[in-house]
Amino acid sequence: MIRNLNAKRSYSRLILLVLLLAAVVSSSTRMTVHAAISVPDNIRVALYVNLGTNKYQSITSIATLQSAGGIKLSWKDPQASFPVGSVPAGQGVRFAVDGYRALLLETTDLNAAIIVLKKVQASSSAAFVTQLTKSGKTVYQVTEGVYSSVAGASSALAKWTNAGVATGIQSLVSARVLGPWSVETGPYASAAEASAAADMIGNAGLDAYVALKPKDGALNYVVRIGQEKDATTLTAVQEAATSAGGMNVRIPAAGEPYAVVRTDMTYNGSANKPVSLYAIPSGAGAVLRADPEGAGGIQVIERSKRTYRGSMEMSVLNQTLAVVNDVNFEQYLYSVVGTEVSSSWPIEAQKAQAVAARSYALSTGLGFQIAHVVDTTNSQAYYGIGSENANATAGVTQTAREVLTLGGKVINAVFSSNAGGVTADNTLEIWGGDNSFLATNVQSPDSVAQTDKRDWYYVALPSGQTGYIRDDLLADSGQTHSSGAKLLNVISEGTAVRSEPRIVSTVEPIARVGSGTIVIQLNKVGENTDFTWVKAPMTPEQLLTALNKRAKTPITGPLLTLEVSKRGPSGRATEIKANGIPVNVGVPDNLRGALNGLQSTLFQIDETGRYTVLDGSGNSREMPSQGGTLQVIGSGGETRALTDQKVYIMDGKGNLRAATTSPQFIFSGKGNGHGGGMSQWGARALAEQGYDYQYILKYYYKNVTIEKDART
Repeated sequence: MIRNLNAKRSYSRLILLVLLLAAVVSSSTRMTVHAAISVPDNIRVALYVNLGTNKYQSITSIATLQSAGGIKLSWKDPQASFPVGSVPAGQGVRFAVDGYRALLLETTDLNAAIIVLKKVQASSSAAFVTQLTKSGKTVYQVTEGVYSSVAGASSALAKWTNAGVATGIQSLVSARVLGPWSVETGPYASAAEASAAADMIGNAGLDAYVALKPKDGALNYVVRIGQEKDATTLTAVQEAATSAGGMNVRIPAAGEPYAVVRTDMTYNGSANKPVSLYAIPSGAGAVLRADPEGAGGIQVIERSKRTYRGSMEMSVLNQTLAVVNDVNFEQYLYSVVGTEVSSSWPIEAQKAQAVAARSYALSTGLGFQIAHVVDTTNSQAYYGIGSENANATAGVTQTAREVLTLGGKVINAVFSSNAGGVTADNTLEIWGGDNSFLATNVQSPDSVAQTDKRDWYYVALPSGQTGYIRDDLLADSGQTHSSGAKLLNVISEGTAVRSEPRIVSTVEPIARVGSGTIVIQLNKVGENTDFTWVKAPMTPEQLLTALNKRAKTPITGPLLTLEVSKRGPSGRATEIKANGIPVNVGVPDNLRGALNGLQSTLFQIDETGRYTVLDGSGNSREMPSQGGTLQVIGSGGETRALTDQKVYIMDGKGNLRAATTSPQFIFSGKGNGHGGGMSQWGARALAEQGYDYQYILKYYYKNVTIEKDART
């Protein structure tokens, strides 16, 4: 009996052990489901794109590319792709729209052209010196702008002419508007033949340029003659070009694709490095593609000289130049993760960021018409190879092709820098709609952003000014103000008093005070970070301008009061009132931009000009809505009108408060970003506490599955 009993117990233990193991396996966050999710090999990232009014716009008049290993150019269209040629290592190539321009000067003197160029460059990024052959001489045309209409170029021409940028310099032709209307001769067998033809026609005094043109399954070389502002002069240009020896001179139909090749003398702001500039027409669907030759990426000069993996495609959308980076999806994420989170953060935080970023990018589709995403925080920050690091790359490669799904679809895995300690309510506090996969009102360990940061004192100076002084520059004097507030002693000569509790090298202190100065402590706050912040005082005029850019119904000034009138479950503002009237700015997250660029909607407003005054008879007056002068009584009983901007009053709790005699507004808050989905600082803290990336993701995104592309 004893033997059988032990056998039963052993068998029971075995069953229990198997059940426990099964439970552990089934609940492990490390399980990844392999499903039919397809993660593409490449992603299209728009560096410059114009989607139209009230939509995303990132506009440039010119794009300059170069690569340490050289660039291979090709013409791309829906039917075929044709090689164009190569750009040598380290040499630039430029792209623009063949639009309307203001011709300011034509001269044989390059130095004279540069003088005019520099004057124009002082206030325009679209100034060019173009070299061409005319009347047996090399001439230089100075132009400004790439305009979509004659009217735009005409207005620019009048402005530059009135400014006298070319005064005193002899021009071979009168200043005028140039345009994309031309006649065409060719085709020619090679670029060299087309160039010789352009020189021959140019010797007759005509503007002539080599151009690329697809026809009959091949890319041809032609010469485009004239830079006319409309079609009315084309017949005369055609006759002149024929007389000059042009063959098969014709007036091309509107909409025919081409790319004019100009010799540009303004590469990278310099006038001594001639490079090719490819001018692409509007509406013709032409796409020029640049691929790096060798291991190096492609540098885009106008995009802060950043260098990118993959290829660049230049086209025209909505009459402006579009530049799209066609890059390997996983390599794109190397830079996104490297840009979005610090390289020093734990690997599990890197991995969580990689999966969230991959999911977000995949969920958007071609959300930007010719691109999936853009390179700014309108999608997610992407700054090229220079932002990559080994830790970020490891986070991407260790989660290769993993995405977050709900109901078999990839979720729009939005994230923000810092949730301020609690994530936003996904239905009431951000954008509305169905965002049920975003964890609502979840505590987030975001205060890690405050680690090792100093506190700052908000103080009143003897001059009456108020500002912030870092705590290590002050000491307790052991004394108190008559109001009961502490008096602090400045311990460093020339101590800076700042408008916000942080040091910003580009912002001058509001004052400097000497050692031994006694100041009054009004408050003590943490240094401005992604977790906690205070904005410098804003004037009614600043806020009224910002609000009326977003308000559905404009606010009539002056702005006297501004208050949070509704908050959501996490404490975020969902409605504000200006002068007692609700302001409709659309979805609650729009309040950040409407209030002059606040970090988050988890904020408080200190209306320094708003308080209640009791007179000697007990009558009350609400400031500032009930205006008028204030009278103060001195210790000797004398009265005087209060004209100082800064005043100090006791609030209802007996605390000393800095106030103003006219409206001003100070915002203080928590967090940075919309607060939905994953908090990046929260992910770091959870990783530091030992949680893996899958736990982190499922903490911030609810009811989701982590799926992996079945191809890997």
